[in-house]
Amino acid sequence: MRGYLCQKPAAAVLQAKTAQQAWAQRPTRDRLRAVGRIASQIALHQAELLALSPRINATPAEIIASELLPLADACRYAARVGRRALAATTHSLRRGAWWMGRINVRIIREPWGVVLILAPSNYPLFLPGVQIIQALAAGNAVLVKPAEGCEAVLQRFAQCAVAAGIPAELLQLLDSSIATGQQAIEAGVDKVFLTGSANTGRTVLAQLSQSLTPATLELGGCDSVFVTESAELNRVARCLAYAIQLNGGATCIAPRRVFITPAQQERLCSLLIEELRSARPTRPAGFQFPFAVVKQLNAAVQQALREGAQIAHGELPDLPSNNPSHLSMRPLVLRGVNPRMNIVRDDIFAPIVSLLTVPNMSSAIEADRVCPYHLGASVFGSRVDAEQWGQQIRAGCVVINDVVVPSADPRVSFGGCAQSGWGSTRGWEGLLEMTRPKSICTRFGNWLPHLDRANVENASVMSALLTLLHSPNWRNKFASIRTLITRG
Repeated sequence: MRGYLCQKPAAAVLQAKTAQQAWAQRPTRDRLRAVGRIASQIALHQAELLALSPRINATPAEIIASELLPLADACRYAARVGRRALAATTHSLRRGAWWMGRINVRIIREPWGVVLILAPSNYPLFLPGVQIIQALAAGNAVLVKPAEGCEAVLQRFAQCAVAAGIPAELLQLLDSSIATGQQAIEAGVDKVFLTGSANTGRTVLAQLSQSLTPATLELGGCDSVFVTESAELNRVARCLAYAIQLNGGATCIAPRRVFITPAQQERLCSLLIEELRSARPTRPAGFQFPFAVVKQLNAAVQQALREGAQIAHGELPDLPSNNPSHLSMRPLVLRGVNPRMNIVRDDIFAPIVSLLTVPNMSSAIEADRVCPYHLGASVFGSRVDAEQWGQQIRAGCVVINDVVVPSADPRVSFGGCAQSGWGSTRGWEGLLEMTRPKSICTRFGNWLPHLDRANVENASVMSALLTLLHSPNWRNKFASIRTLITRG
């Protein structure tokens, strides 16, 4: 089927390399126009894309708002800013080393070649989709390994891209098996973009290390929320209730840890429980989760309870002995949690949030760093306070007085640090991540001072030159000028 070329990875890589060379030679504006037209295709075929989404814990409205709309926005954003982001830059001669002679320095952005996108299951269209369109805009060919069960929606998206003017050979979908991803890496892709867990990241990096293939990794999250003394608690509660239920809690930047002072905790806890109870009639059966996820959550919560935490809202689901594929559960709120408990040091994709009391925001920043994951964070409070604390938080994206949603703005660059990965996707930085810089150094004129052996091999001349250019002492500078005049 056109726009969906599921073949052996080695053949796909070979075909992609050939197609990419022609694509990279096309004018940037032509590539960007094709990428921009994908937004129109998404709008035209939204019903089909919606019907093919495998997200069982999201309503149609949520899927449109969290995947289709932001992906279309990202297409238009890339089309509008791509020429500036990917344009060559020339550095002023005045900022250079004049003693080397006249050298023009120009930095160009080159596509990597063939990039492999290892896609996640939680947002199976938006997350890989933005990486796809940015890779294409930058001049790359793309291979995509979907998550299991997510093949159909990405197939339809690939067809939308082809209808917008993207050559079919440039965007190829592989099957969803782990072995296929490994074979694609072995076949010689030029860069890998992974969205997944930290454990998956370690496994992929172990293979990439053999060929020294570069990678951008967006890994697990256990995101923090900082509630300052000036925060509006009603707003905090509404945002938390929304975010921990978004996609059933299967969001990498969903809030898991809420740092709050003892004076605010009771009020916020009551407001949050009230918000969650008011939302319950819309989901009487709760959310559906793989048995393995519920088992992981159960173990972490049980350990926290043994160490002094309490369940403020919700209850743990029973674990049946027949190991069903999925179980249902409702949102869970814990209190009395401390930063060293496993429940706030792990990336669990479930609707759970923990309240951690701290005496002040400085202590909250320190406690936050106990967790190995630093993907995103939110700060609630007056704008001045929140922005000040936001600059001190270790995270790739900090949202002020909101949660999650602003990170889907097409201008936002997104990436984590520590065990949440490295590199950026989306936004301006995401476009640059799809390229590598190349410096073009052009010599002007006939003066080649490094070929004048009489000066280059004269240590006193070179020392005088260093003194003239960089000494803080003006007397020494004038002395160096005399040395250069007499010996130069």
